[in-house]
Amino acid sequence: MDLDLLKLIEEAIEDERNAAAKYRKGAELAEDPETRSFFEQLVGWEQGHERILRDRLAALKIIRGNHQ
Repeated sequence: MDLDLLKLIEEAIEDERNAAAKYRKGAELAEDPETRSFFEQLVGWEQGHERILRDRLAALKIIRGNHQ
């Protein structure tokens, strides 16, 4: 397993966290319920992406450990 791939996934996790934080701020700033709900939905999606990436990263680390 190439360390660059693991680093890429780690960076993608950070990107998802940053996006969720931006959308959380959007929800806070939203003046109407529909817009607030929209940003809250985006936060949820980004959190889901982060979970998927974390799971994949963990799996790749296990696989990598078993093949060295």
